[in-house]
Amino acid sequence: MQIEIEKHEKPQPSQQLRFNSTTTQAMGHRKLQIHPAPINVMLLLTYLLLIFVPVLFLSIHTGASNLQLLQSLDDVPVLHLTISRRGGPFESFAPLQEIANLTHLAEELQKVEERFNLTRREVKGNKLVRKAKVKGIGGNEVGVLMGKVASVGNWYAKISIGEPPQEIEVDLDMLTSDFFVLTTTSRIGSKYDDFFSKTNQHSNNHPFPRCSLPTDTFHFPTLGTSSSLTFAHCRPSRSSSATLGASGSVLGLAPSLHLSQIDSPTLLGQLLDNNIIQRPIFSVMFINGQEGVLSIGGTLAKAVEMVVQRTKDELERLTSPDNTPETADNTLSKRSPHPLAAPMQGREPAWQEGWRWSKVQGAEGWWQILLQGVWVDGSKVLKNQPAVVDINTPFILAPPLAAKAFYASVSGSLQLPVPHDSFYIFPCLNPPLVDFEFDNWRFPAMQGGKGAEWFGMPGGRFSLGRYKEGSGYCVGAIVQTAMGVKHGGANEGEGKNMGGGGKLAGNGMRDVWVIGEGFFRGVGGVFDFKEQRVGFRTY
Repeated sequence: MQIEIEKHEKPQPSQQLRFNSTTTQAMGHRKLQIHPAPINVMLLLTYLLLIFVPVLFLSIHTGASNLQLLQSLDDVPVLHLTISRRGGPFESFAPLQEIANLTHLAEELQKVEERFNLTRREVKGNKLVRKAKVKGIGGNEVGVLMGKVASVGNWYAKISIGEPPQEIEVDLDMLTSDFFVLTTTSRIGSKYDDFFSKTNQHSNNHPFPRCSLPTDTFHFPTLGTSSSLTFAHCRPSRSSSATLGASGSVLGLAPSLHLSQIDSPTLLGQLLDNNIIQRPIFSVMFINGQEGVLSIGGTLAKAVEMVVQRTKDELERLTSPDNTPETADNTLSKRSPHPLAAPMQGREPAWQEGWRWSKVQGAEGWWQILLQGVWVDGSKVLKNQPAVVDINTPFILAPPLAAKAFYASVSGSLQLPVPHDSFYIFPCLNPPLVDFEFDNWRFPAMQGGKGAEWFGMPGGRFSLGRYKEGSGYCVGAIVQTAMGVKHGGANEGEGKNMGGGGKLAGNGMRDVWVIGEGFFRGVGGVFDFKEQRVGFRTY
């Protein structure tokens, strides 16, 4: 694939995207709707963090009465689950220091590349699809599932199964499509034991080696309901080293069943069949680097929009010329203690409005979409790049040619020498303003601002830490990956459809970006299984 570099569009100031304005700005031959950020962003952020987020998280986590207020904003049932990043926020440098730990970063990059290298491509019918590897470079041993339980750095939710309820941690995995529960003999992780569940219904079916197919009661407190669901319950052999690992669960969120290794019904399909949810979608919104919300069957967009509007109204009242300290105090004292208490006015007729949509493309299997443009300081430097979305990737990954073209547009940037040549450095006091363009809209990605220090981080949000002690350079958060380049070749070919070292050999990531966790700072994502599309919007 040839890298397309845009050179003819005039630089424009980078502005944040908002969906409640109609400002239109022409850029070259394409019109992009660009919306300025609202005034007093810090007060808005403070309000969201200090008032909305605690109420929302308390409601979702405890099933408190505030849930009725949250549910009133959904026109159909939506399963909201709090999610956390195991191990806390991604740390690119040592605690109490600001120096990037390049050894640790290289190890994390290797882990990410290994996850993407667990699949192969093959022709099935008239389609190119992704399948789990049976063996080969990066592949697991026979009888081992792709999803990894209780992995540090994974985002996970908690669900309760059985009667009495047993709470387990469910790792989210956007690169696999199976849902399974793993029970080992160790005390590590969160264990489901069918022996102690009164509602467990045993089955003699075995959808995968060492896995049974029982049915048990799943509890959904945010919807005030429970439902009997069938799932794969796996136990490693006592002679296997896997039995010493952690217990837990994996929820595969990939859009294609071609990646499935287990012959069992999907969790999403059963939720739809049992009328627990009505829409085949899920969405994610990160509150910070270690907390967020997974919404199955809907989104949190309505709740966030309502809070933003209430915040604007509050700011207008507090900053009004007629407002005195006394009236301001009265206004605050009369404010509802629950920011979700007021009913939302003017609900949009369709839930999908306000999102910018991109169709899934490429080999069927992952959430791969078209990154229409990469903008640096208001200039488009790359266009029409394939990109896979994966929330468990802590970086934004770029293929070699694209990474070189990107950093060539960042003033003063340099590529580090081997063995850390996957990383680039840039002047800490001059971080770039980066935007990603999807569906003709520019979304701010890791905005830092000139001379910015985001929560004490030198180089702003685009930085993974200072290069060296006393250095004026910082390590960039867009990282070069050689997936599909160093991993390609005949050794990866499997099956008669792979053609040895032919065009289908390798994992197909040679020219593909990975849009990881860093992009979702202030950006929400929704994933539509039926329409095979991905939507983004800023919060």
